[in-house]
Amino acid sequence: MVRWSRARTSAGQSFVFAECGQGPLVVFWHGFPDTPHSWSGIMGKVAAAGYRAVAPWLRGYHPETVVDGLGYGPLELAQETGKLLDALGERDAVLVGHDWGGILAYGAASLAPERIRALVPVSFPLPTLIPRTPVFFWTVRHIARLKLPLATESLRRGDFSYVDKLYRRWAPNWSGPTRDHAIAEVKSCFRNPASLEAAIQYYRDMSPRTPPELTHAPTMPGLVVGGTNDLAPPGTIERTAAALGDDWDHLILDGAGHWPHLENEPVFIDRLLDFLRTLPRPA
Repeated sequence: MVRWSRARTSAGQSFVFAECGQGPLVVFWHGFPDTPHSWSGIMGKVAAAGYRAVAPWLRGYHPETVVDGLGYGPLELAQETGKLLDALGERDAVLVGHDWGGILAYGAASLAPERIRALVPVSFPLPTLIPRTPVFFWTVRHIARLKLPLATESLRRGDFSYVDKLYRRWAPNWSGPTRDHAIAEVKSCFRNPASLEAAIQYYRDMSPRTPPELTHAPTMPGLVVGGTNDLAPPGTIERTAAALGDDWDHLILDGAGHWPHLENEPVFIDRLLDFLRTLPRPA
């Protein structure tokens, strides 16, 4: 059973997270627009296979996790996983990260590779392989919109109708209760003004310059996941696995959009569990 827990670092930063199971730690970071609730079914299967599954709220998405004065730039986000592990009293973890969670995962793998046992980026190729073309920039035009001064008001309009629009645009073949529940949880989260402001601030703090601390390619094993209708072209998912060596594999789900792990959850779970079984158990 998934339960909600809280933990603090020695410096006082708070984490709120869903968790279940016992064993080696697997951390599930969500993205935008999303919440940890979306991981619940996957977490349950991973926990049943003998792991401790933890799905934190991205900093700021839960009002208890807002840290005054701490931004959402790439280096700050790369430090989130290490802080979470400290708060949990864990030495290392496997990271599964979707969308912004993938950015956190790659950042942690570069900044503190000794604490990351393996990496599973979902819907996010290796950042150096992201295309810089007019077509792709149009595909991710939400980034520019969310940087605008009136982004908060725009996102709130029509009971967050822009969230519905993004789910339709980014995952056109996805329907059903899992999708509807995900959208409902996002809107519930964004009704808190502090959480909405934080979610938008991630985009405002984006920088085209990568800090030198985050330029190291992942050295641990990995499985990169995408969909044929995702924002990132499937070829970038394949090239990510090829670029990172023999310990990396890829999974591209046919017809899936930006939530491939939810759009074809059974296949994703089976492949994730197969991947986890290949990893040595921590001492």
